[in-house]
Amino acid sequence: MLRRLLLYAALLYVVTAWALNAILAKQVISVMSPLGFTFLRFLVMTPLAYGLARLGGGRVHIERRDIPKLIGCGICGFGAYQYFWILGLSYTTPFATSLIGAMAPIFTLGIVAGFGHERVRSGRWLGAIAALVGIAIFEGAFSGAATFRLGDTLVFGSAMVFAGYNVLSSRLLARYKPLELMAITMTIGTIMLIPGGVPGLLHTNFHTLPLGVWWRILYATLFPILLTYPVWTYGITKIGAGKGSIFGFLVPVLTGIFSVPLLHATFTRYELIGAAVCIGGTLTAYLLGNVSLTMMLWRRPPLN
Repeated sequence: MLRRLLLYAALLYVVTAWALNAILAKQVISVMSPLGFTFLRFLVMTPLAYGLARLGGGRVHIERRDIPKLIGCGICGFGAYQYFWILGLSYTTPFATSLIGAMAPIFTLGIVAGFGHERVRSGRWLGAIAALVGIAIFEGAFSGAATFRLGDTLVFGSAMVFAGYNVLSSRLLARYKPLELMAITMTIGTIMLIPGGVPGLLHTNFHTLPLGVWWRILYATLFPILLTYPVWTYGITKIGAGKGSIFGFLVPVLTGIFSVPLLHATFTRYELIGAAVCIGGTLTAYLLGNVSLTMMLWRRPPLN
């Protein structure tokens, strides 16, 4: 019982760290180039990722047949994803970023269904539709307050791109350990960040950055991936990916809660309703993954 509670506490630590990352990153990019900040993070994270892979007993190797998929993973998981995510965050709120980012599993369903990789049952589609309706409510589509938000659109794109990483990485984990795959694909992503990151760093006056910014940069460099990913991987291998993944739905909730004291954020009623519908829909898509609504109705006894 105690061991199980410790595992739950470890997973809660992970989602809390992820929730705080969007908030602290938002504070950093208010005084620093978004792409410069991201590139600086990855310059430090990438060699540390190789160190973690070695500590985990892995030997970083690349099989020639996997090169196209590895490049695709690097683009979707770190390169293009980071361009969309950090630029989107610079134009929107951490709460919106976390909420829309949580849509990645929904887009993953669309990819695997569209390419015929998996059979997606109607229960998941029901949840997916509810999640999309929730986003529409969040954006004010049903309250007369709908506006075009560049940041939300970019974050939406990051969720779509990351769905590609989910699909591609699932086909590589049979031959690569998770930390090994992370190190390889992070290297590819870091190379992709050079065109936007180098000019951002060159135009940053590091001498004028306050101490509060530096510890936020340190946090964003170490915690979101390096000091949480191994814990997350260990946790879900112990209690199962199904139960563990439910913790992921806490990220936008915690981001919203932390945004109030840390950023003095306020939310409209339709934003809160939309967020609840979106999270509920995504959770429904997960919980009803093996449920066919058509079969349920077909098997239902006649009503007399």
